[in-house]
Amino acid sequence: MKRLLLVACLFALASSATVASADSMDAKHAKGGLGFHNVEAPIGLRWWMAGEKMAIDLGLGFDSSPSAIDADEKENGFAVEFGIPFVMHSWENAHVLFRPGLLYQSQQVGFDSDPGAGFTFDTENQTAFSVSAEIEAEIFLRENFSVSASHGIAFQSVDPGFGADSQTSFGTFGNNFTNIGFHVYFLGGE
Repeated sequence: MKRLLLVACLFALASSATVASADSMDAKHAKGGLGFHNVEAPIGLRWWMAGEKMAIDLGLGFDSSPSAIDADEKENGFAVEFGIPFVMHSWENAHVLFRPGLLYQSQQVGFDSDPGAGFTFDTENQTAFSVSAEIEAEIFLRENFSVSASHGIAFQSVDPGFGADSQTSFGTFGNNFTNIGFHVYFLGGE
């Protein structure tokens, strides 16, 4: 918990420094757009505010698929993502963004809850919580259409369920061309 608090404080400090030094936005686009930043939460919205020097990202993902142990049963999962991109620098049709973010994921895992007396399907939830800080490049291919990629650092806590202890990790990550984000801006005018 102390690590999470330390990481959150560092993000807040870095965020306030980047807003103060952000250049004016050179890319022209509407204030809000649909798209995604993270493949785990692909239904997303980005909304620019504060003189278009910062935005809010919200993302949602969900799935329901047949269980590997009983095809008649479903295992459900969801992901929720939140991020705050801050413009660090802008050129015509491009931004460099500092983006702190949070990602929460939950996935059901099917199991036999009564192995001695016959098969009884049940589920257990596995959850993951991530806090990240990344540098994102957002490139506008057209006036209201952008693609983006990023790299950074993340802290993650995973609860595997089934009474097992939570596991934490800390490390770097990068998003390559197979999961480039995009946004189509058409909400809120220019």
